[in-house]
Amino acid sequence: MADRTTSAAKSVEGLHHDESALDRALALRDQFARAQNDNQKQKETEAEKPPEGSKMVNQDAPVLRPTPSGPMRQMTDRQASSARLGKERGEAGKKNEAAKMAQQFRSLQGKSHDHEHDRDH
Repeated sequence: MADRTTSAAKSVEGLHHDESALDRALALRDQFARAQNDNQKQKETEAEKPPEGSKMVNQDAPVLRPTPSGPMRQMTDRQASSARLGKERGEAGKKNEAAKMAQQFRSLQGKSHDHEHDRDH
């Protein structure tokens, strides 16, 4: 009973094939040849494509439509104008506030310098 193997897979010959350096070199050569062919085909298909894109994109390009006139246009003009005016007023208000702060700072600095000057005399 000691001569008997425990697994049939261990005793089967020829199922396992060790890969040699020659086998790896042949596989790499085939892979390289396939990649070269794929690259060549890709270049050919790119050359066939129109350079500017598809015709549909060129034909359906957005165009400027005429703007409405009358009350519809006046509403949008008013909204745009009020938004722009509000933005300008906000920026001007910030500049005025900054100028006031700077003026107050200078006046405080001037007073403190005057006091130091008076102390020296």
